[in-house]
Amino acid sequence: MMRVEHLAYQFSRNGQPFFKDVSFQLKSPGVNFLIGQNGAGKTTLADIITGLRPAQGELDLPKAAIYLNQQLPLLSSIRVRDVAQLVLGIEHGRLRLTTEQLQQLIDTQAYQFLAPLWDQHYGQLSGGQRKLVQLLLFLQVDRELIVLDEPTAAVDRENVQLLFQVMQAHPERTYLMITHDVRDLHAFTDYQVLWLNDRQVTTLSKRTFEAASAQADFVALFKTQ
Repeated sequence: MMRVEHLAYQFSRNGQPFFKDVSFQLKSPGVNFLIGQNGAGKTTLADIITGLRPAQGELDLPKAAIYLNQQLPLLSSIRVRDVAQLVLGIEHGRLRLTTEQLQQLIDTQAYQFLAPLWDQHYGQLSGGQRKLVQLLLFLQVDRELIVLDEPTAAVDRENVQLLFQVMQAHPERTYLMITHDVRDLHAFTDYQVLWLNDRQVTTLSKRTFEAASAQADFVALFKTQ
């Protein structure tokens, strides 16, 4: 069970409480969507969950998690193959991985997308391609908790589907995904919603969320597509 109990957090610059007595459980294993208005504190909460911001309270969460909140600043001259060797080489303690070794370490669907791009430089890829390359590679790293901050933004829906297929290939993991796109929720047969509103978290099952999703409070959380 992954849970947060009586979480309290304040920004050091003003000393005012931001989160106070926040408690919730993650669906574990499973998919959790963190939703809320812009400025509600979703990224701040993700930072706390992954240990980037110290907070008070009881956090029963894995100490080692993957947190992808933005694209890594990589040189435009680096190749996709180099990125794969960097990410997976560190994970598996190898200085250099061959193409055959990379194929063994990467999920089949992800490899089929990545292999044609091996020798392309980052500067040749679109923003969406660069983001997807990093997402797919970091999803090959074995961690119990994966936190994704708007992973589908700037990625076309066909490739979003690929991303979700790779996620679903690892049902033993726990995912926490920040999103403003309701289509992301519709792509999963089961999930839990964490609604961050007024600096408190309300937990909703898939059934409860779908029943309430026509209400104006929820409709306002998602971008018009």
